[in-house]
Amino acid sequence: MGILKPFHRTRIPASADRIPSGCFSVHRDGDIVTSTLPSWFPLKTIREIARTVMSAIRSAQETGLALSELHINYAGIEITGRDLRGGALIFLHPRSTKLTLQEPPSSMSYKNVEDFILHIETHIECWKQFNHYVNLARDKKFTPEDEAQFLDLKSLITQGSESIAAAEVKGGPRKEEVHALFASTPSLRYLSDMSDSIPSVEGQWHRIYLALQSLLGQLKVQQNKTEETKGGGWSLFGRK
Repeated sequence: MGILKPFHRTRIPASADRIPSGCFSVHRDGDIVTSTLPSWFPLKTIREIARTVMSAIRSAQETGLALSELHINYAGIEITGRDLRGGALIFLHPRSTKLTLQEPPSSMSYKNVEDFILHIETHIECWKQFNHYVNLARDKKFTPEDEAQFLDLKSLITQGSESIAAAEVKGGPRKEEVHALFASTPSLRYLSDMSDSIPSVEGQWHRIYLALQSLLGQLKVQQNKTEETKGGGWSLFGRK
């Protein structure tokens, strides 16, 4: 897996007020799943960033480069993108201010079973990134940037977990499990200093990961049933 840092630009297509710090995830069709960015940050800009990152990653993969992480440096912002099996996890690190106001993207808005499956798959990939950071803490090979990204990632996962819980679907991890895990992992420095606790953290992570995979399997079964009935109707809440 590679890390690519080839892009150096002088400007980013955004107009003025300020550029925030945060992260967001998109599934392989390009729709936004969850975001920690403030509500005033323009949806148009978020989508443009997502398109740029996903296009660069896909282009690299089409040429045979096993690219896992991408860094794009502009005059006012640094963008870090990570491949999520077709989707992307994207971090923004501002260097200056500017931007216009628009409505934020809604988090995990489910239109149909196919859309819900894409969102769950992306949520699972974010959980894989969490395990990546735990390994960095174990090896004591993390940077201040990793610390900031770890905090952003936990915020993103928490939003996704709350959205899944609010959807009232059966199966999947309980949000209390997620909160308990995150309470025991306040920072990479903490995990590094308390390395004896890492096996317990990994055990909790694995239980949550398997619960999400179980939920994904149930959704795919429901998807197949919906396709078989051809218009019988799918409801996330069990209602037609």
